[in-house]
Amino acid sequence: MSIKKSKRSISSPAEERLTTKSKKPPATMRPVTRVQKRGSGVRRAAPAGTLSDETRAKLDELQDQLGDLQESLLLTGAHNDMGDLETTLALLPAEIEQLRTQGYVFRSFLENKVNVLAEQWEEIDSRVSREVSRRQRELEREAGVAESALRQATSGRASQVARAESAIETLERKVRAAQSAVGAMYETLQQNVNQTQSQVEQIRWLLDQVDEACFPLYPAEDPVMACQAQYMETKKEGPKGVLYLTDERLIFEQKEEKATKKVLFITTDKEKVQQLIFEVPVGQIEEVKSSQKGFLGHKEMLELLFAPEADLSGATLRLRGTDNEEWAGLIGRVRSEEIVKERTRPKDEAVVEAARAAPTKCPTCGATLSVEIVRGMREITCEYCGSVIRL
Repeated sequence: MSIKKSKRSISSPAEERLTTKSKKPPATMRPVTRVQKRGSGVRRAAPAGTLSDETRAKLDELQDQLGDLQESLLLTGAHNDMGDLETTLALLPAEIEQLRTQGYVFRSFLENKVNVLAEQWEEIDSRVSREVSRRQRELEREAGVAESALRQATSGRASQVARAESAIETLERKVRAAQSAVGAMYETLQQNVNQTQSQVEQIRWLLDQVDEACFPLYPAEDPVMACQAQYMETKKEGPKGVLYLTDERLIFEQKEEKATKKVLFITTDKEKVQQLIFEVPVGQIEEVKSSQKGFLGHKEMLELLFAPEADLSGATLRLRGTDNEEWAGLIGRVRSEEIVKERTRPKDEAVVEAARAAPTKCPTCGATLSVEIVRGMREITCEYCGSVIRL
């Protein structure tokens, strides 16, 4: 039984007799026809024996509540959710292929993950459809009971009003229970699809930032991830920009707009500042940890300790829009070369071997070089004469 969405006042039997002179009162509820003369602004006086204002207000409230449940009875939210999942899963393969074309070679699991999710959607969609149909029939029967109780409550009797209120509250509880039960059927799928879509968006943003970066990548260097961050030069201040992680380096690039002119504390002119702040070979990253320096002890700082031969001793970063623990784990997988398992294609071995063929003596002063060559290094400096030797 469907429920009409329109909101109407609840008429007492006495009012229905007044508004239908020659016809018998209908069996179903009808709104009271209020007669008003045009331009006079005067309404017909209500007859004796009408419902009290309190009872009428309560019945109108129950009618509104019942009307508001109309869309919920159809469980359209589940249909919409499943439709959105279908659309997202249909678009993801092409989006991932575009990222591969642009040069992203990690997270090789994405293609298979999307295939598995699509198969799960097909199986869950049929089960959800059957469950929605079954629940709809149950809710329509319950709605019929509530409508009948509300119709009887127009007599104004307190017991019948209470019975109508109870019936509508029961219907509302059953609607919520049905929504929860149906939603639980595809909740895990929805979470995994949303997470996969988020991963694709992260990679797309990474590639856009690499295209705009003020520094070049090495010939065989591949980007892994990037995020917005702030390099904390003090406890509260520092340049804002983008933190990049490649399979060879950790890089921070300042990339922000800074005020150049203010009038009465209002910025009137800005300039974009974009410059390389630091770059460290992944082989020189000795320790990564999340620090509890945020409000109420939240882990909002990423602290890095670098090897003695690095240009910096370490760095403290505030990451934005991402999880510190996730980034610490990602850096660890790059350092240990665990990330290699996620590659969709191998590195150019010729370029890799060229980097490994480092000189053992300085071509300028002839001193024996004792610098350890680590992954990500592209040059070394002779400690005796200061010559920079490209690898």
